[in-house]
Amino acid sequence: MAKPIQNKQPKQTINTPKGTNNEAKTAPNSSNKGFFTLKILGGLLFSIAFILYINTLHHGYALDDYNVIRDNSIVTKGMSAIGEIFATPYRKGYFITSNDLYRPLSLAMFATEYDLSDHGTTLSHFMNILLFSISVVLLFTALHKLMEGKKIGVAFIAALLFAIHPIHTEVVANIKSRDEILCFLFAFATLNLFIKYIETQKMSALVMALLCYFLSLLSKESAIMFIFIVPLVFYVYRNEDTKKSLQITLGTLAVAAVFLVIRYSVLSAHHANTDSFISCMDNELTNAPNKLSQLATAILATGMYIKLLLVPNPLLCDYAYNSIPFATFANIGVLLSLVAHIGLLAFAIYRLKTVKKDILAFGILFYLITIALFSNVFFLIGAIFAERFAYFASAGFCLVLAYLLEQGSIKFFKSDASSGTAVLENSKVLLVVVGITVVFGMLTVNRNKDWENNLTLFKADIPKAPNDSRLNYYIGTELVSNTSTHEGNPVVKKQLIEEGIKYLRQTIAIYPKYQDAEAEIGNAFFQINVNDSAEYHDLKALELKPNDPLATNNLAGVYFVTSQYYKAIDLCKNAIKVNPNYYNAYSNIGLCYYRMKKFDSALMHLYAARAISPSFNNACENLILVHTALGNADSVAKYKAVLEQIKADAPQP
Repeated sequence: MAKPIQNKQPKQTINTPKGTNNEAKTAPNSSNKGFFTLKILGGLLFSIAFILYINTLHHGYALDDYNVIRDNSIVTKGMSAIGEIFATPYRKGYFITSNDLYRPLSLAMFATEYDLSDHGTTLSHFMNILLFSISVVLLFTALHKLMEGKKIGVAFIAALLFAIHPIHTEVVANIKSRDEILCFLFAFATLNLFIKYIETQKMSALVMALLCYFLSLLSKESAIMFIFIVPLVFYVYRNEDTKKSLQITLGTLAVAAVFLVIRYSVLSAHHANTDSFISCMDNELTNAPNKLSQLATAILATGMYIKLLLVPNPLLCDYAYNSIPFATFANIGVLLSLVAHIGLLAFAIYRLKTVKKDILAFGILFYLITIALFSNVFFLIGAIFAERFAYFASAGFCLVLAYLLEQGSIKFFKSDASSGTAVLENSKVLLVVVGITVVFGMLTVNRNKDWENNLTLFKADIPKAPNDSRLNYYIGTELVSNTSTHEGNPVVKKQLIEEGIKYLRQTIAIYPKYQDAEAEIGNAFFQINVNDSAEYHDLKALELKPNDPLATNNLAGVYFVTSQYYKAIDLCKNAIKVNPNYYNAYSNIGLCYYRMKKFDSALMHLYAARAISPSFNNACENLILVHTALGNADSVAKYKAVLEQIKADAPQP
């Protein structure tokens, strides 16, 4: 009896050069005809990501942009400081702490852009948009390769959801969050190159992959979680060659170890790795009533990431003390979060055991592994919650949603299950995708507007979180120390300061031990010449935190206007001991010596202030006073010109 004819294509791998069998296997699926090609879909993703954030190009600085870039004494040196940046802790150019970070790559880019852009912000915002758009494409190609080219539609929708999700506005619209973008970009470049190494056996691909992973770690320490992601990828999903999978895993571990040694050495050399103190204002869990409440609140906050990924509203720039009230295990939100995370983990493990190379399990595990670092469940970090913390993990979340859309398309709309583009070819599913894109895109564009500057951001967010202590502090400080200083009308200026005082008093009402708010209230009263109230609040701040630089300097200002110059000088010197880069204190000492007609001492301290912060205009103003008193006409003209240039270069409020 003749054998039935088999409906199979003859094998094409007999004469294929060694190392290309996997490429041959993925090629038919990766070269889809028509519109759904890798290049066209990648270009579409890049364009969508770029267009969504183009309205941030002319934004100014906001939040940590000031201490990371504009007011950072190292970064503002420009490209000449790149060597110093790689040899110092992250915050060294702004303040000194015994518990610092090591993220030199973004700082080096900021220093370069600071030079190239003539101290503007447009170039830095452009780079954030560009790098984010590239990251979206790298996510797309990595997922496409992970699924062996068989589900290009799922890879595209996952990357599209990532590109349009409003929760990412903090990362892209805030220049400082370049560390998040670079970490993600180089991590997914690493995955792409690792897969290329598996497919081509080219050692150069492995070397480049390990280099990219090192750059990811230099961007942000959270890339350390890839030591768990890499084995998951290359032993469960792309496991064609066990030997190469082992090489990739060991290489990843070796790079992580090298980074940790470098990080430890740099931080230890600057005494920035000596304790793990976390402020209650940064992470309220440090002030939890007990350990059980601390754990319950951490679980509740972790559940909020899922909620915001599903429904991105409201979005906030800050989640400080009392924005997430302390909870117990009797709280329904805590129980729902706990059940959701345990259920997802159990489901993913079950799917791994029952479904070969299950992409749903991968998406869930990717999310759980990467969000765990920011959960505060296993150890406390520098904040209880932040939208930027979901940036990396959201890639797994978006992959799960894309996969579920595809499966829904196959089950309910009878799409072709064998087609990698089935989810894109079904008009009903495509309508859903377009609808989500339009809604999320509009939310993203509108949220971008809030990030224009500090005042627009805080005014947009304070109604959504009126009990957030630090958000009240932020808007109060912005009104008192920034907005009011650019107001020429003295009546309006006083109104702005008084409005700021109201927000600062609300901060104290929420958290009575917030010494920064007390110091800022002292500063506010000093500006409107209510010196007795200024002295009261400055002394209160110093009770809460002796030698606090801001309160010390503010109180010195009170003593200065009351002609108690030696008291003012002593206080400023105390502030400098705490923060050697406190240029305002140097300038104030110089002004005191000027009033005392000790001009040499005045010049010495004013020059020191300018050396730390060349763009600090008060130091120039005081130098003009001293040189005028000394009759140095050339120096007066010089510093008047410098002052005019500083004002011209200053970012607009």
